[in-house]
Amino acid sequence: DEGAVDSGVEPGVEPGVEPGEPIEDVDPLTLPSGDAPCRPPVLVTVLDALDGDTLDVQSVDWGWERVRLIGVDTPEMGGSSAPTECYAAEAKAFMQTFEGQKAWLTFDGQCTDRYDRTLAYVHLGDGGKDFIERRLLRQGYAYDAPYADTATFADVFQRDETYARDNQQGIWDRCVE
Repeated sequence: DEGAVDSGVEPGVEPGVEPGEPIEDVDPLTLPSGDAPCRPPVLVTVLDALDGDTLDVQSVDWGWERVRLIGVDTPEMGGSSAPTECYAAEAKAFMQTFEGQKAWLTFDGQCTDRYDRTLAYVHLGDGGKDFIERRLLRQGYAYDAPYADTATFADVFQRDETYARDNQQGIWDRCVE
């Protein structure tokens, strides 16, 4: 198209987040993880998205696990005594798109939270685009939520949240005044 301007960005790829190799070709030792991970990477199948930051997964080595994504917090779905928060359904729907897919889990310094959920980073490949926490943040489904014992990517995640906020993505467009 003659007047079209090449943005230098591949369609469907967020600026600054590069696509990676398919999951089957990924060397798990090359995936982002904490400086002193509490366990080695594990390949899982995503069974169910309970909400925007919690998944049920299955692996050959570890069996069934409930996984809480590290470093992010999504709006709560609500329950019997609490209302569903703004953008919770959208965050859950985004995570449901990964059901049935293979993913790598990598870890940081702490492996479980107070609810006995496995704390993990979730990867669908080896590129920034495949790092699920980054996608949640950059697309405005989540807030940055660092904790001292799992803060390896706190600076990266903060920049990703800033990107979403500055570009009025998701939560930052619909929920925050």
